[in-house]
Amino acid sequence: MNFLRYSTFPFTLLYYLVVWCRNKLYDVGFLSSKKYAIPTIGVGNLVVGGAGKSPTIEYLIRLLSPSFKVSTLSRGYGRKTKGFIQATEFSSPIEIGDEPTQFKQKFPLVNVVVSENRQLALEHLVNDAQVVLLDDAFQHRKVTLGLSILLFDYNALFQKDWLLPMGNMREPISAKDRADIILITKTPKLFSPMERRRLQSTFKINPKQHLFFSYLNYSNPLPLNSEQTAFDAALAITNTVVLALTGIANPALFLNHISTKNYKNIIPFSFPDHHDFSEKDFEKIKKVFKEINAANKIILTTEKDAMRLKYSKYLNLLAGLPIFYIPIEAEIHEQDKVKFDQLILKYVRTS
Repeated sequence: MNFLRYSTFPFTLLYYLVVWCRNKLYDVGFLSSKKYAIPTIGVGNLVVGGAGKSPTIEYLIRLLSPSFKVSTLSRGYGRKTKGFIQATEFSSPIEIGDEPTQFKQKFPLVNVVVSENRQLALEHLVNDAQVVLLDDAFQHRKVTLGLSILLFDYNALFQKDWLLPMGNMREPISAKDRADIILITKTPKLFSPMERRRLQSTFKINPKQHLFFSYLNYSNPLPLNSEQTAFDAALAITNTVVLALTGIANPALFLNHISTKNYKNIIPFSFPDHHDFSEKDFEKIKKVFKEINAANKIILTTEKDAMRLKYSKYLNLLAGLPIFYIPIEAEIHEQDKVKFDQLILKYVRTS
């Protein structure tokens, strides 16, 4: 496997040259970037895969929606449609993608929009929103963001990586200097002052940037559909076997969380990120679950996976199975929360 990766080095070098030239052309103004008359906040990362963008967008929605008319703008990764679509309460991941579906289900009053063309989408939104949250927009330089938030996963913070296709980096680490805010996500909830100071001294930022830290809060499991009984925590711990069903970029944190609950056994069952569950997949899930030799057994999945499972036309194949998902929320550490919130609110109010 390592040999296959190293064999792509010439393509990685070519990719680096293309990215460097593209960014330089934007930096000197040869390629134009459009600025809009409404506040725009972009959330992104430098690495392919999950760094906590969706929970961060949801944090911003909870912060801003009491005072402002908020819209979210995503590409709608994994959807089977094209063009500009404004989500409704009936929109599904097939139509708009799993993350936008999750946003609309959790925040019905927020205007959720998907479009491959962010400039065109912002033209639609400029007279109908007081702030637009752009999901996964750090590399989309055709739009000049009013405020750029760049995420780094604490658990992979100092791992050495290469640019695509040899590694998982979309851009060199030096690209972080374009961000206004650096947010280190998925830190431990109990975050020692010593570790905090170590990261602040090691992770260099420029004088115009702000560095903050966040963690994930896991809620109690919820049933996948209304026909299921509620999750019984007292029953479901020591004598229960869990089939941990995931289709996300890095399921390690999810698996670590449920491993702290003292279940009798946890059986990981993983699919690729944004996996489009097929009829064959549902049959396999059902077969694996039925083969678990335990009187008490359940399926636990992530909130993002629940969106794709719930709206699948094959969901009836899992009828009667005890499937629960675990909602998550991003939270800013107490030392940072006031400053982070004030920075966001001040930008929106003054823009």
